[in-house]
Amino acid sequence: MTAQNYKSPNGSPIVGTAEKILATANITGINPDGTPNYEGGSDIHWDTQKALVRDGKILFVDEDGDEWTFDQLVLVEEDSEEDD
Repeated sequence: MTAQNYKSPNGSPIVGTAEKILATANITGINPDGTPNYEGGSDIHWDTQKALVRDGKILFVDEDGDEWTFDQLVLVEEDSEEDD
């Protein structure tokens, strides 16, 4: 099966899927009020990655950051002309 290209209904290319993933934000300590001092980096726990869904359908993201379900996407027709 060949992968096909899609765009959003507003014409923006689809660049990925919306995902939920667990990450551990690195800290340098904890303040007396219980708030963390963030170090600036995070460790991603890739085995927790899951696509977000709406009404049971995977959410795709266009280059503008808008989310769309597959049934909303527009198939991009490939040009039949070959480059010279």
